[in-house]
Amino acid sequence: MVLLLLSQLAIAQTPPFVKFNDRDSEYLRRIHRPDRAPLKSDKVSPGRWTRWQRQARSKLEELLGLAQIAEDCRGHQVTVGMSVAKKENGFTRQLHVIETEPGIQIPFWVLKPDDYQVSPRPLAICAQGHGGNSWNNYAGIFHSEDEKEKADARKATPGLEAVKRGYVTIVPAVRGLATVASIADPKGRHGDQPCRAQLVHCLLAGRTAIGERVWDCQRILDWAFATLENIDRRRILFTGNSGGGVLTVYMAALDRRITVAAPSCSFTSYTSSTGFVFHCDCCLIPRVQSELGDLSDIGALIAPRYLIAVHGKQDSLHHLPDVENAMQRVQKVYQKTGVAGHFSYRWGDAGHKFYPELMWPWIERSFEEIQK
Repeated sequence: MVLLLLSQLAIAQTPPFVKFNDRDSEYLRRIHRPDRAPLKSDKVSPGRWTRWQRQARSKLEELLGLAQIAEDCRGHQVTVGMSVAKKENGFTRQLHVIETEPGIQIPFWVLKPDDYQVSPRPLAICAQGHGGNSWNNYAGIFHSEDEKEKADARKATPGLEAVKRGYVTIVPAVRGLATVASIADPKGRHGDQPCRAQLVHCLLAGRTAIGERVWDCQRILDWAFATLENIDRRRILFTGNSGGGVLTVYMAALDRRITVAAPSCSFTSYTSSTGFVFHCDCCLIPRVQSELGDLSDIGALIAPRYLIAVHGKQDSLHHLPDVENAMQRVQKVYQKTGVAGHFSYRWGDAGHKFYPELMWPWIERSFEEIQK
């Protein structure tokens, strides 16, 4: 208890992530008001939990623009093509392409252990963050030795690790993050950032970038459930680092087929205590603070399913005290709903990367509990 209090005191004394001038500080305090959020999870009594989740999930779907995407795709038949499977050491790897809406083709890798038909296997979906080729890296494919060294240093091969652990694994190219699944930015109007170009077009059309990514991954999951053999539907993992971690939170909040979620270096408050916005533009949702709540409230939609959030202490994109505050809010939700053991957050000693030594043991213990 003494160590916990000392730790909390040290966090409280940590300098702000960013300091704004007096004018900007006053403005940001006025517009980023957590007290006005109408669907904050910490306002909900245990007896009204199911109703709150139904309301909050419906509001989230609305804010993401999923109804608009569905309308734009009315009558579209999702199709999937595939290449010949390639034999690797202990598994096969096969490229698939899914047309999630008219003309939009999203490639994804399917990795299967050689003996996957012996017994039902868990399914892992590993979503990339920013980085044009990182979805290939996740599946163990590299364009150069230098690319491989960088991916290995960041432990950015979760798909490869998952299949070696016996999971059937899907590694999708994420729209706006993978070069192959991005929209062009002619004349560099949006800073030559494909994710930002995606966001701008989405906002004009009543969509969001995160909404499109959720839509794509749900269509891939539909296909997996309908097509892949020997999948244990009780053991479905979704994980990703950075922007892929943000996608993990939204996917698990909305899609209850996911039973274990493991966002890495991504799950924090939308803003710091002084109003700094942590996530990339493409991860943000208009009106979410004023009409729903914080990202921790989105995470509360995952309960009572399993959730582990992992962060790096030296991650310069996030701030330890703000992450701690968000995680403690989620922890209280899991305690209130009687499943405290279904949530954990862990700290790695380095920066913005995967921490497989913290993530995988907890995931596998969770799957063991699910099977009991």
